[in-house]
Amino acid sequence: MSIEILKQIKEAEDRAELIKKEASQQAKQIISNANAEASRILDEAVIKAESSKSDVVKVAESEAQVIYDKIIKEAEIKCKEVLTSSESNMDNAVSIILERIVRTNVNS
Repeated sequence: MSIEILKQIKEAEDRAELIKKEASQQAKQIISNANAEASRILDEAVIKAESSKSDVVKVAESEAQVIYDKIIKEAEIKCKEVLTSSESNMDNAVSIILERIVRTNVNS
């Protein structure tokens, strides 16, 4: 083999080695970029999820407040009904007691 052919082989091997190194560096850079992009996408997803969660919680709290207010209003109405009914019953009870007292004193 001639020296010229050996030089060409050596140059080809050197170029091949350089191409492999560059390809390896490019692959590492691609992986690094992909990891950074994945991290960015994940961060955005977390932010969106937190925002959505916050919105859902606000809606749920609002709905719960409406239900709470309705329950309280209904309870107030029932309490007033019971109070009115008890006042009426109280008047009847007082009348019955007074009548019994008067009968007892009259019969004595």
